[in-house]
Amino acid sequence: MQLMVLGPTCPNCGKLVPFLKTQFSFGKPFACPRCEQTLVVPRPQAFLIGLGLTLIFLFSKDRFPPEWGGVFGLFILMVAASLPVSWALTWVKRA
Repeated sequence: MQLMVLGPTCPNCGKLVPFLKTQFSFGKPFACPRCEQTLVVPRPQAFLIGLGLTLIFLFSKDRFPPEWGGVFGLFILMVAASLPVSWALTWVKRA
């Protein structure tokens, strides 16, 4: 029985892709740490994840409690929550 892996994996060898490569290298080719296959995170996917997070922020900013910091508190919460979520939703393909 194979366990489900959370996060993007190399389509060639199945190794998890490094976190920083999936968050800050949209559209830039990088090598898989195990098999050296050239991989890339597609730019349209990065745009859709960013758009979704922006819409969640815009629809939530007036409803977020001021005791928790208002808009600034929501921004900090969105950053903390969006990095692992976007990493889990990201996929990579061969360049």
